[in-house]
Amino acid sequence: GEDQAHSFEPRLYPQGFRFRDWVAHALNSDMPYDRFVKEQIAADLLNEPDKSDQLPALGFFALGPVYYGDSKMLDQYDDRIDTLTRGFLGLTVACARCHDHKFDPITQKDYYGLAGVFASTAYVEVPLGVAAGKELATGGNRQEIIKAKADEVARFTDEQVQSLRGELVPQIARYVVAAWKLYNGRKADPKASAERLAAAESVHSLILDRWLKYLTLPEHRGVPTLAAWTGLVQMEDSRTDLSSSAQPLADVKKVASDLQATILGLVKRRDAAVSGSKPGTGVVQAAFVPATLNKAETAALDDILGPNGVLTVPNAQVETLLTGDSKVHYAVIKAELERLKMGSFVHALTEGPKLGNVHVLIRGNAETPGEETPRRFLTILAGESAPSFKQGSGRLELANAIANRGNPLTARVMVNRVWQHHFGVGLVRTASNFGILGEPPSHPQLLDYLATNFVERGWSLKALHKEIMLSATYRTSTATNSRGEEIDPGDRLLWRMPRRRLDIEAWRDSMLAVSGKLDSSIGGPSLSLSAPDNNRRTFYAAVSRHELDSMLRLFDFPDPNATTDARMTTTVPLQQLFVLNSDFMVRQAKALAARVTAVPGEAETARVERAFRLVLNRLPSRQELALALAFLQPKPRGGPFLSNSGITASTGSTSRLSRWEEYAQILLSSNEFMYVD
Repeated sequence: GEDQAHSFEPRLYPQGFRFRDWVAHALNSDMPYDRFVKEQIAADLLNEPDKSDQLPALGFFALGPVYYGDSKMLDQYDDRIDTLTRGFLGLTVACARCHDHKFDPITQKDYYGLAGVFASTAYVEVPLGVAAGKELATGGNRQEIIKAKADEVARFTDEQVQSLRGELVPQIARYVVAAWKLYNGRKADPKASAERLAAAESVHSLILDRWLKYLTLPEHRGVPTLAAWTGLVQMEDSRTDLSSSAQPLADVKKVASDLQATILGLVKRRDAAVSGSKPGTGVVQAAFVPATLNKAETAALDDILGPNGVLTVPNAQVETLLTGDSKVHYAVIKAELERLKMGSFVHALTEGPKLGNVHVLIRGNAETPGEETPRRFLTILAGESAPSFKQGSGRLELANAIANRGNPLTARVMVNRVWQHHFGVGLVRTASNFGILGEPPSHPQLLDYLATNFVERGWSLKALHKEIMLSATYRTSTATNSRGEEIDPGDRLLWRMPRRRLDIEAWRDSMLAVSGKLDSSIGGPSLSLSAPDNNRRTFYAAVSRHELDSMLRLFDFPDPNATTDARMTTTVPLQQLFVLNSDFMVRQAKALAARVTAVPGEAETARVERAFRLVLNRLPSRQELALALAFLQPKPRGGPFLSNSGITASTGSTSRLSRWEEYAQILLSSNEFMYVD
């Protein structure tokens, strides 16, 4: 899942696709299965200098559901324990959260021994850097790195605000004169540009605007420090003879200079330094003794230098006033912060800030803790005398215990899953439950043989696939016979190959392939299946726990909120309505028809045969060919065959199809195309 469904605003995993890409690469490269297990549990703890290729494997846990609040943390551990033990060991250990397992030899201490491992583990986001064209994990928690960089930007910004304010105080007179000119200029032209005047006066337009606003606000006319300025403004505004000259600029400059001197005087009085000697030492030292300012003076100083004063630049606007090296440095650290926020990273795990054991919770209640339980593997598999985990959280020791040649379950569980993939059901039907309540294997000796060979051949999944697929059992026909139906009607002994329906991924991919539209590129971010131009394999579809895609949900895609050992196969009316009316089916039908009829003037018989070879991998029978040719003949609307139009489900609008496009949709909708026979 690329988000989680346990809150109104789901937590997103925008880089979740990296785990999927890691899985694809691991399987394509035939990574030994024991290694496959270890990397998903403890890739960050493996003793390798460069872990950049391994860290995405930790998405196995890092991309799991999140339960918010301290009281819900145990639910998160429970989800990880359940996924781990059912997935790799075929055991329902989560049953022991509240009491000893009632059927399997798994105790509460076993459960909380594993819970301690995950309680000592933390979620992290590891940023990726780029070096020599290859993504490399730079290490560290992305969230902490982003915070550190944001703090650096904030500190530098505050420093620059202080520095700029110090630089602007000696320039008060220049800004007051410029403000006078802008004030008069806007009386004649309300749209007079502050930027143009600021450039001419060599001042910042932002600060000039702030000065003009401060000096001309009606409520500031009674401020004592602005009395001279207010007098000039009143004299200027009272002029009736516009032909006469304006207030002499020399007077304005004097008022501006006096205002600057007044502000500097207030600053000096506020920060007056007196010298003195520390009694008995003879050491002369300076001490700042704030001078007393009256209320009006304090207010005037605050108006200019206070948190919201004229010369206190808003943090968001600091960059516009910086110059030289300061401007370059600010741009660099801001860009670094944005790159970290938007950049590539891996959802992963790391050792937690606090390593330790947890207490058994009596009846699973956090309010009734029992004895502390050491972190360790399951007693039934490790033995009573096995040592507890001592290396950090214990994840690496846990990974080694699961992927151990001597562990009787790990190889058998995976072999059974591969068998289930090829035959629709495993030798053990309950693929995630090899316990007492699970179903015994139909062929126990075969399971043992395959598991032993699997380990001896270096845990090679490709070798396992090959051995199964070259067997006489796998190559058996799906055809039935009365003798087999009498002896084994459920085909548990595999006297024939079971007929299986393609899952949604294989069915959709097959449709794209035969229509000539399939994008077989490997890796990269997820795409929505509802996007009309998404022709990538369904493996790369976005999977939301919060709201699963309707196409996936309709065709039995498993709930991504829970681990699932086998898919249900349902046949419901909505599936047929999708096949008849969906935009996706219409697009593929049109593409397939265009592919089949690409050769101008070709006989319809050849086209029908090509369509059958593409879609059904065989030639049509005589009857099928005759029906196809009759259907493809132009027919008036309302005739005995399909009308010459289709209705798109998403819009309800008519989308006219040609006869060939309708026939292509018929072939794609057939059971023969959907089932492996």
